[in-house]
Amino acid sequence: MKIELPDHDVRLCDGGFVYWAGEKYDCIDDLFGTVSAAETFEEKTGDEAPGGKLTFLPPSSSAATALTDPSFQGARMRFWLGELDAATGSVTGTPELTADLAIDTATLKVAKGSRSVDIEFESAAKRLFMVMRGNALNDRFHQACYPGEKGMANATGMPRSTAWGAATPNS
Repeated sequence: MKIELPDHDVRLCDGGFVYWAGEKYDCIDDLFGTVSAAETFEEKTGDEAPGGKLTFLPPSSSAATALTDPSFQGARMRFWLGELDAATGSVTGTPELTADLAIDTATLKVAKGSRSVDIEFESAAKRLFMVMRGNALNDRFHQACYPGEKGMANATGMPRSTAWGAATPNS
């Protein structure tokens, strides 16, 4: 797994360490610590995007607090599945990219004697599902998009509604 944060990259693997593409992937990171739990990735249908959750065990209280940095939201997370040659300790072939996601939210959980951070992630395609409420075929909305453009200033008293950005309803 590789997480591309604004100030550094986190490269983790599921045990030990491995070098791949000139980079070291380790089972622990100075800031993120190690993964304690992983929710199964789910492919979604309809108006839901794929996503999931990882629980990290940060190495210190300051690291745990740093993991909730708002600038991490939207950071790219990629997951690969590859094979390792046990005799040489090197990656064989080309690992398969299994997920290309983005960090959504981070939730710090503190209990007596323990701390963890849940990182929820989702497909970057989720942005395509955002509903743009307030879009209207009127001068006020047109001015918000194109300040000073007066093409709709005198469009009043229209005899019927016009659907904009959607299929036109039957007359």
